[in-house]
Amino acid sequence: MKINEIISAFVDAGSREAKWEAYLTLEHLFSVSPSSILADKDREYDDGPILTVVEKRKSRIPLQHIFGKWSFMGKSFLVSDKCLIPRQDTEIVVEKAINVVKKQGRVADLCTGSGCIGISLLLYRPDITELTLVDISEDALNMARKNAQLHQISEKCNFMEADVTDDILTGEYDAIVANPPYILTRDMDTLSDEVKMEPYIALDGGEDGLDIIRPIIYNNCSHLKAGGSIIIEFGYDQGESMRALLDSVVENKMYSGYEILYDYGGNVRACLINK
Repeated sequence: MKINEIISAFVDAGSREAKWEAYLTLEHLFSVSPSSILADKDREYDDGPILTVVEKRKSRIPLQHIFGKWSFMGKSFLVSDKCLIPRQDTEIVVEKAINVVKKQGRVADLCTGSGCIGISLLLYRPDITELTLVDISEDALNMARKNAQLHQISEKCNFMEADVTDDILTGEYDAIVANPPYILTRDMDTLSDEVKMEPYIALDGGEDGLDIIRPIIYNNCSHLKAGGSIIIEFGYDQGESMRALLDSVVENKMYSGYEILYDYGGNVRACLINK
């Protein structure tokens, strides 16, 4: 199959980003770069493995689940349908944490899923002495363990199966990072078929999307060292409700202040909360 035929196959499979998916598939299956594909559009590729991917996409299985891995912060992470797929928008959480975590810091990653946030942070900041990865899902936590092993940082990691709406951390941390469920329950049915194949528990944030975010903020102030920070992702359309929540905790002197963070699309995406 030539590249144009492969793109057409993804179109017929119902892909809304057929060209992107075709290029990614060739890169994954045959280790060819986009520039190489463009330079030789008449190259024939073995159609067997390509059509296997196309057939799975017809069933709306995400490419990430088909490949079993995905890139995040320039690193490769193992993924499955047991955890949230790492997304580029979430990288802003890691980028901010890289710059604010104190040297030899202690970090907790709540709702860790694949572990992509905490593990990426540790890879870019190897001076961090300890990383605690927490998830309510045993399957997700096992994926985080595999990724820690993949990136050879397991000796610095603690894994905790727990509900982050409870006060579950012990001791004090220099930073707490989180990408919790934040989609409004009423919006769950509107998600794409691909997103619906990710764990419901990793997506549904309750009536206003803040059911997990609130307790993370309320419970963990006492687990931050002086000058420590919480960096937490939320929905692009939740800026107003998050500002109201953050204004309240600052006014009540739980925290000293906060900063709203924007993703590369210019949308509100996360916040930094300072103790």
